Amino acid sequence: MGKQATAQKQDPAATQSTKESTDKTVELSKAQQAAVAKLDTVSARIRYLDAEGYSRSDITKAIPNAKGNKLLYQHVRNVLITPVGKASS
Repeated sequence: MGKQATAQKQDPAATQSTKESTDKTVELSKAQQAAVAKLDTVSARIRYLDAEGYSRSDITKAIPNAKGNKLLYQHVRNVLITPVGKASS
């Protein structure tokens, strides 16, 4: 019983430092910011940053979604694994 009780306790300092390291923002250069601003869709921005070499998690931190909130990793992943289709006419 003693092992279970100690295994369930969490160190608040360890939890806080982990959260701080995951909440870091990604800095884009001025040229990248200008290029991202010119793109019309969030998907285009995601594809651009991927082509620039940013990881999926960095992309979620670098740009907001259409509503101005943080992008979800799953959204970035879905955009990157889905082939670009032809525009419907």
